[in-house]
Amino acid sequence: MRSPVAAVRHFTIVTLALLLSTGIAGLAGAQSQEPKPVLPATPVASEEVAPASGATTGVSGSTWTGPNWGAGVSWNAADWTVEAEFIDAGYDGLQIGTPLSTVYLEAYAGFGGDAAACLADAAAEIVERQGVTEVVPLTGRALPVPEDERGEAQLFGLTLTLEDGTVFRGVEYVECRTLVPGTAVLEITWQTITETFNQDFPRVEELLGAITLPADAAPLATPVA
Repeated sequence: MRSPVAAVRHFTIVTLALLLSTGIAGLAGAQSQEPKPVLPATPVASEEVAPASGATTGVSGSTWTGPNWGAGVSWNAADWTVEAEFIDAGYDGLQIGTPLSTVYLEAYAGFGGDAAACLADAAAEIVERQGVTEVVPLTGRALPVPEDERGEAQLFGLTLTLEDGTVFRGVEYVECRTLVPGTAVLEITWQTITETFNQDFPRVEELLGAITLPADAAPLATPVA
């Protein structure tokens, strides 16, 4: 099962690279103040597919709690901006970014709750993206979630070639956690370009450290296939 925003992820990492590639030399000294790319609008789900709770958003101030599955996160508003939210029956998705990175949190019914299967599917999706010419698992680098807290995780190095022949490299961190055994997973994705990985690492580490999981993992809405 592919997550509902895979196509948006592809759009974001390509556009982010285009946005930042012209000013990479100055990134080492200070955080870029260039705006994030404008993403295509994703409407909130209609009443027919909205969660049983009736909620159409999980955002409240600088916190988010998915209305279906109860997974949540809080963030520093000085660093992070909510870029999009995707709510559907059985699916909670948050897209949040800095000027250098985009992070996705997705809680959904899939893979029988198997985190390893979720990660394998995510890896396959990255390879199949248009313009991706190389995907390499990266080893020997720190990951933004401590080993005793993270699920199945992998850091990928991506080489992408644009239509005009421009080649750039990005980094994508993917982590999957079992949210409800036998039912649902939490998929975490962090995208940035190679030159800004170290710069945004502390912010991402803090953000992912603030993820909360519900004490009662039973979903609040009926999952869809």
